[in-house]
Amino acid sequence: MRTLFTAFILVLVVNAFALAGLAGWLGATGRLSKDRVREAAGVFHNTIEEQAALEAEAEAAEAEALELAEQALRLQQVAGGPVTPEARLDKIQRVDETQRAMIDRRKTEVESLRRQLDTQRKLIEQRIAELDAKQRAFDEAVAAQLQEMEDEDFKQAIAMLEGIPPKQAKAVFQQLLKDGGQEQVVSYLYAMEERKAAGVLKEFKQPNEVAQAADLIEQLRLRSEQVKQEANL
Repeated sequence: MRTLFTAFILVLVVNAFALAGLAGWLGATGRLSKDRVREAAGVFHNTIEEQAALEAEAEAAEAEALELAEQALRLQQVAGGPVTPEARLDKIQRVDETQRAMIDRRKTEVESLRRQLDTQRKLIEQRIAELDAKQRAFDEAVAAQLQEMEDEDFKQAIAMLEGIPPKQAKAVFQQLLKDGGQEQVVSYLYAMEERKAAGVLKEFKQPNEVAQAADLIEQLRLRSEQVKQEANL
């Protein structure tokens, strides 16, 4: 009997040393601390039934908090009161009025721009008309000046043809006829004094020159009849 007791004590001592060695190893390797010992002891503080009751109570508290949060959110959403059909219609009307106001403003801007364009167009047309009038006045002035110069040159040419001998005047006319200026020769002969014009035509004595003189005389007759007709009109 004593032997069994001694063996039991020996086993307890060996287990105690083993536990102490295990605790020392856990502490040395960072696997065991005072807080973890307290947590491990707390696990066995309550019974399984007590632990289940505590967990159920925590879940119920969490569900209640979630429901309260949802209620608060719904209250916040309907804080302004329910939206009636009249309120919705009023809101739609306000939106329509805003859009109509924008459209009216745009129409006003377009009309203003159109008026500005019309004004600019009228100014441009007026400016073009003024430029056309100035151009016509300039053209008329140039034409009048050219006509005056032509008249003066024509008068000087007649004076020169009447002042030179008939033979020289004949040479001038022949050169003009050669260059295709028959109409100009007829105009000179018609403007010259009849006696001096006849003296120049008498210088056309060669056969081909006689034909030229006859043609010029016929052209002078036609010119005279034309002038008479115009004078009668």
